[in-house]
Amino acid sequence: MKLRETLTLPLSAAAAAAMYADPEYTAIRRSTLGATRAEPSLEGDPAGAFTVRTELSMPTDRVPDMVRPFVGSSVTIHEKQSWSAPEADGGRTGTTTLEVAGTPAGLTGSLRLLPGGESSSRVEIDGDLVAKVPLLGPRLEKAAVPYVSTVLRAEERSARTYVESRAD
Repeated sequence: MKLRETLTLPLSAAAAAAMYADPEYTAIRRSTLGATRAEPSLEGDPAGAFTVRTELSMPTDRVPDMVRPFVGSSVTIHEKQSWSAPEADGGRTGTTTLEVAGTPAGLTGSLRLLPGGESSSRVEIDGDLVAKVPLLGPRLEKAAVPYVSTVLRAEERSARTYVESRAD
């Protein structure tokens, strides 16, 4: 099932890239999402091309009821964001994957980091949410889209908290 989101971040594109690579941002996301664990790893440097992998452990108390039998009381999510080196205007392209450990569900997508000035940028996410479960897959995908969108939108809150923590 197609999933499209546009996130507005209170940072320049260059600062947003640095934020994604910062372990402090991962800690803020853990708190925002109510995750019990969030462990990042970084390959490359945000001044150029880089990849951030994050393993999140999250409770499933907010997932739709029809999904819960497939995931139990918590899930481990393997997230990967790979970003290109910056373009002349500071924008970037990238890819993202989210894999829910132990389930046939995941998200793959493309990313665009678009500059909006010295203190703003946007991230456009264009993805495919897939639940490979015979007969139930499309229903599970439809039920999961609002939950996944909520998780993605939490990045906006996390980014604001990140900026506020830097202002101190």
